[in-house]
Amino acid sequence: MVVFRVDANSMIGKGHMKRCVAIAKAIRLLGGSVLFVTREDSDTSLIEGNFMEYETVPSMTLGSEKAINCLKDIISEKNAKVCVVDSYDVSNTAFNSLKEVCKVILIEDYLYEVYDVDCVINYNLYADKIDYMSKYKSSTKLLLGIEYAPYGNEFLGSFRVIDKHDIDSIMVYTGELDPHELAPGIVDSLLDCIDDSVRLRVVTSKNATTRDILFKMSNTSSQIIVEPDLASYSKLLKSCDVAVTIADSVCYDILSINVPAVVFQSDYSQNMLLKSLTNTGMMVYGGDYVNKSNKFYGDLVAGVKKLTNEEERMKIRANIASLKLGQGANNLAKAILEYEKN
Repeated sequence: MVVFRVDANSMIGKGHMKRCVAIAKAIRLLGGSVLFVTREDSDTSLIEGNFMEYETVPSMTLGSEKAINCLKDIISEKNAKVCVVDSYDVSNTAFNSLKEVCKVILIEDYLYEVYDVDCVINYNLYADKIDYMSKYKSSTKLLLGIEYAPYGNEFLGSFRVIDKHDIDSIMVYTGELDPHELAPGIVDSLLDCIDDSVRLRVVTSKNATTRDILFKMSNTSSQIIVEPDLASYSKLLKSCDVAVTIADSVCYDILSINVPAVVFQSDYSQNMLLKSLTNTGMMVYGGDYVNKSNKFYGDLVAGVKKLTNEEERMKIRANIASLKLGQGANNLAKAILEYEKN
């Protein structure tokens, strides 16, 4: 059995949970069994929606002695051989204790610290720009790069290859929480520059600070369609011609379906992904709210206007096609199950 230790709540969002569920689904398809361990205050809808087993632990710091002991007890009781941890709330003290009962695999996005684990996963486009090789001992296996980007079966076979001359639908995603309340301003800015026939499909969640505002805006304009509490973005993405998104894990969903997108930064932690996507021509630059807030909406509108050009969208699609996405979850599942054998 493989245990996933991951949380999802109003402070964390669902990104960590989503990628773990995708990997877990791939493990089950290969004949493995999985168990999720998450905090009592976690949103477990993704786990339950995929009919997976889970147990809850007290809502406390993952690195605390009590939290680790709870996790170790569950792992020992289930006779699990591997624990996959997807959290920024970790410590070497916790990992050393956890390694007493199982192999430990860490999923991370940045090399903030070197941890004593058996395996590190970083599937981001920029992973090869981070100096993992010299920081980690040879005893720690490194699974780095886009070939390990974990997508579930919902995206396989969804690749779009046909483009329309004109766009009529744009997905707008400002993050699950939208702490800077960017969505209303983005919608207003886009309404001023797009044709009346174009619909804005604005994604929001129950935790978003702008949710009520967006619904009020949709009542005054037929061009605004609010998409609340989506469990999956695949169906929506397949129906949109262009996406506008923050630089977070949703970008990989967008890439996997080959939707041309404008990407922007709303937090310092998104800078590496923003640069990787725009410098490689996978997405169009749409602004930096952190460092250039006075130019943000203008840059975003300029990016969207660029993608109204059919040739520009075709260039983006060709660049994305070179990534050959789609097998990341399966690649990770195979690697993780190898630890069960050893």
